[in-house]
Amino acid sequence: MKKRWLMALILVSILTGLPAQNQRPEVRFVPLEIMIDSGHETLAAWQFELTIKQGNATIVGIENGEHPAFGQPPYYDPAALYRENRIIVAAFSTGNNLPTGKTRVATVHLRIKGDIEPIYQIDLQTAADQEGNEIEPKISYREGAIQ
Repeated sequence: MKKRWLMALILVSILTGLPAQNQRPEVRFVPLEIMIDSGHETLAAWQFELTIKQGNATIVGIENGEHPAFGQPPYYDPAALYRENRIIVAAFSTGNNLPTGKTRVATVHLRIKGDIEPIYQIDLQTAADQEGNEIEPKISYREGAIQ
């Protein structure tokens, strides 16, 4: 009787453990590179809002841009990282060495769970040149490894 009960307990433990392992959502970490193309204008300041519209993605970190003018991490509310599916990010430079054309201004690091691909909305709220004049550059993003 004890053997049969012990075998049943072991079998139940094994069987109940298998579905839990198979049902765990896949977790991956993805960098989302944010680029601003200011054309021939210098880019001295910018601010964008990133919203995760679909999918189970969490913003877990924000990294600096590629140009030395934006070599320090941009400004953002650290509490927004784990609390919301949106964040406002901004940076400025008072130096003379400023980028023109397309440049990566920040990288947003995401933790994505499950199979649903996230959908992002990114809105450039403002941008300015070295004289403080508002400019109208284009903003874009791409998922993938930083190069």
